[in-house]
Amino acid sequence: MMVEITRNNFEEKYPEIEGRLRSAVFVAVDTEFTGLLSDPAFKPSLFDTGSERYGKLRRSTEHFLIMQVGITAFRFIEDKNKYKFVYDGVPYLNQKEEAHLRKELSKGSLFHQLDRTVDLDDEKSIQLVCSRVAKWAASAVQGDTLDLNNLDICQGDIRLSYVMHKELRQRFPDIWSFPEGGLIRVKKISHMQRKALEENEEQHKTLEETVMHSLLGFSRLFKLLTELKKPIVGHNILLDLMIMYNQFHEQLPTRLNDFKEEIHRLFPVIYDTKFLSFQMRKILIKEDMWNSNILSHLYCFFKEGRGRYLVLYSPIIELEDGAEICNPKETASNVSEQSQDLNVKFHEAGWDSYCTGYCFIRMAHIFAHVTCGSLVFGRILTSREHLLGVSSKKNCVNVIRANISHMCLDGPDPPSDRPNWLHVQAKGFRTIDVSKVAELFARYGSVDVKPFTRFRALVAVGNHGSAKDIVRQFQKHKELRVSYYHPLWHSSVFQTFLGTGAVVSCGMCAYFLYRQFSNIQTPSARSVP
Repeated sequence: MMVEITRNNFEEKYPEIEGRLRSAVFVAVDTEFTGLLSDPAFKPSLFDTGSERYGKLRRSTEHFLIMQVGITAFRFIEDKNKYKFVYDGVPYLNQKEEAHLRKELSKGSLFHQLDRTVDLDDEKSIQLVCSRVAKWAASAVQGDTLDLNNLDICQGDIRLSYVMHKELRQRFPDIWSFPEGGLIRVKKISHMQRKALEENEEQHKTLEETVMHSLLGFSRLFKLLTELKKPIVGHNILLDLMIMYNQFHEQLPTRLNDFKEEIHRLFPVIYDTKFLSFQMRKILIKEDMWNSNILSHLYCFFKEGRGRYLVLYSPIIELEDGAEICNPKETASNVSEQSQDLNVKFHEAGWDSYCTGYCFIRMAHIFAHVTCGSLVFGRILTSREHLLGVSSKKNCVNVIRANISHMCLDGPDPPSDRPNWLHVQAKGFRTIDVSKVAELFARYGSVDVKPFTRFRALVAVGNHGSAKDIVRQFQKHKELRVSYYHPLWHSSVFQTFLGTGAVVSCGMCAYFLYRQFSNIQTPSARSVP
């Protein structure tokens, strides 16, 4: 079942969402957020260590705001059930904000803060309701009630409903409002009844907990996911994790290790389909490989291409109502038309979360066959066996264009498998042009260049083949001297020492020649009569 979740239906759908998540084998997530990494200070670089990349992303999240969260809960094999929804506009609070809100609720000052956020249209609604209640109260007697349709008045906005209750109770000392399902029930009461209701903490608590749940919004789902400890699956999930942590949990810690420790506590098992796709390249032959491992291409490979039939008994993935998502008998024209439709859907959080989970199931099935071998040959696998097939790859998240290929969220990061940096020096002690170096080297593959000194630059190269090609091609270059970087030999201190040593050596050589020349001349002088 695919459902779009917004502010208007979040409360209605929440119990159903909770049930789906509790019964899921794993949960795929994706976020869409405002902002791009356009600031040069946040730009990914092949020089970045894990800590440096984390620092860049942490600073960039200050400029991001989640617009959508997509969650797809997967139950497959026996039940093959899938639930998908798109979160759009549901409010949220992190732990610090929630604590502050509860404090404001206990002091009774939340009403004044929410009242200031009411717009002109909402203010008109409040005035109309108050006018209607005033007209009714003028002739009503104690015990009379007036039912107001909360949905019509507040359009499903719990915060406006809260303000409405508070406003009615404040304006009319002889009435009390009660939330009754989808109604605001107003009752004419005596002074003594009013005093008793005002002193009844349960009356306040019910209303305040309702608004708390509304304001928490998606944060409630985030907390539920942390409680359930289901495996979380994402595609290039590092930034998604950091943004959700920052906006639904608490402020991101300064140190990478602190983030790892806390995110691992919240979500003990995380899978990144981008990382899995790189690992799968090691076991597939070239003919069975996808052209690109961006999500849309990966999904089409496993849905329409060879990816679904690489091993036997690949599970069927179907909607709750039994509608098959992938039809292996589609004609080529239908596939082409469908692919065009898919391109429009990608980068919608709900759709992307579904596609991520779809690819995860396909890859987990292949890895399970490779891992278990003859133990699973010729039979249908269970969901437990699928997860077992990828268990060695859990908590490894892809890192785009960095010194490391991935981060380990439950331990130290792997050593870099990138080639050593290249050291580039301008001949003739000319100032080096970093942009020109980058342009010259770019034809050999992915490179990043940064200045080292006025006359020298360092180059990080994406792979060993490209690094070898650059060193070989620039051996006899007229303007640049290129070699592999050595931290000692190319350090400024060592270069200064070599320069100083050369001066000292020349001085000593000159002194030695002078002494030799003097020794030759002295006997001759002595022979002169």
